Amino acid sequence: TSIKFYKIGRRIGHGGFGKVNLGLHVLSGHIVAIKSFNKSKEHYSESKVQYEIQLMKKLRGYKNIVKFFEDVHTDKYYCIIMENISGGNLLSLINKRTKLSEKTTRHIFKQLIDVLKYIHSKNIVHRDIKPDNILIDLNNTIRLCDFGVGKEIKQNTSHIYDPCGTP
Repeated sequence: TSIKFYKIGRRIGHGGFGKVNLGLHVLSGHIVAIKSFNKSKEHYSESKVQYEIQLMKKLRGYKNIVKFFEDVHTDKYYCIIMENISGGNLLSLINKRTKLSEKTTRHIFKQLIDVLKYIHSKNIVHRDIKPDNILIDLNNTIRLCDFGVGKEIKQNTSHIYDPCGTP
């Protein structure tokens, strides 16, 4: 697929390694999220982007993980096309409401525990769990996103020593 099949819209997020924009898949009319990495930046690593995609593919199909659709390359950018979650992230929800009810919090937290249990059953660790990486739809259903520092571990590994994530 070519990036020409997408119209890129406003920025909806950014991180240390890439930015996320809304996108429109021209052929289907679906709204998507496009995470793009500038290949000319010194911190860009194609192998790290491919590893993130590999992890997302291994976790594909679980209801509380953002859906991966495809990856697209241009001369300047490497893009990951994903499901767009219209409710934003948990941090923006908390900031907007100041506080969440115990019922809502319990519902969100249960889903977070379930999704972590699932990814751990696949021998994958996320390593950057934070409200920014927990997307939430209009029904308070969460989707875990940003597996950029995630790691697949061997069956008998008890510790991982490399530092990562958000301080």
